[in-house]
Amino acid sequence: MVFRRRRRDDDTAEPSTGGSGDTEWLDQHPDEPPARPQRPDGPFDVSEVEPAAETRVDLGGLLVRPGPGMQLQLQVDERSGTGTAVMIVHGDAAVQLVAVAAPRSSGLWDETKAQIAADARNRGGTVQEAPGPFGTELRLVLPAKTPEGKNAARPSRVCGVDGPRWLLRATFLGTAVTDAQAFARLVKVVRDTVVVRGDGPMAPGDVIALKPPRSPAAGPAPAGG
Repeated sequence: MVFRRRRRDDDTAEPSTGGSGDTEWLDQHPDEPPARPQRPDGPFDVSEVEPAAETRVDLGGLLVRPGPGMQLQLQVDERSGTGTAVMIVHGDAAVQLVAVAAPRSSGLWDETKAQIAADARNRGGTVQEAPGPFGTELRLVLPAKTPEGKNAARPSRVCGVDGPRWLLRATFLGTAVTDAQAFARLVKVVRDTVVVRGDGPMAPGDVIALKPPRSPAAGPAPAGG
């Protein structure tokens, strides 16, 4: 497994900026937050794993365990220098992981899904909702350019998982969209991911910061992108 550091890909969907609770439910049950979907197969909150048995690569806000032959590419906001996402690449398949803070009282995926769909349509793309391994996902096709400058299309599958005060968004790219085996390999990595939100206050939609790994298994991060 190889680790690389790169600038944030501006073509990827932006994290959600804001969230709202289930108002009707809270009006009827003011002292009890709504129940959250269970995640018995992951991804997990850091409170749900045994620290003593931890063998994942520590990226700060995420703990990940890539499979053999996979590479990690940390995507960094140039203005702040903060890691905002990690791309896990295996051959021509990839998945981008972004974790953001969510409200204590409700999940954020439904609102984020609507925002991503609206942005894709505004960019001239197509959007389809479909069942996926983590619930309802978005299947997008966005206009793109080839290295030669020709018009092309870039398909992706965007999944979201609501956890305790966080949302993990996984965007599958490349052959992970069209090859079932490639997709399944990366789904396994997403399921095995642990989110470390921290206890500090964060506004819904704020990105949970990432950092280069300290794990010897990841190796040093090259200077280039």
